[in-house]
Amino acid sequence: MTNSRASGTRVSCEDCFFRQNLLCAVSDSGPCATYRPNHPEGLRPPSQLQFVFRQERRMQVAWAFPSASEQLALYAGV
Repeated sequence: MTNSRASGTRVSCEDCFFRQNLLCAVSDSGPCATYRPNHPEGLRPPSQLQFVFRQERRMQVAWAFPSASEQLALYAGV
């Protein structure tokens, strides 16, 4: 939801960016799912969560090809 809903301020179609710029195609009264507040700087995308990478826990891979020296040690006795 928008910050204005969380703070208790009532939103209306008249405050919507699309209604203010004559871009609204919805004939229902009241704010719809596409409601975006009208800001002086224009339409801004809704805020999104930030993606945070976790530190790698495992330092070894589960499966890998043996190195050249390991392969030499394996097949030297054959």
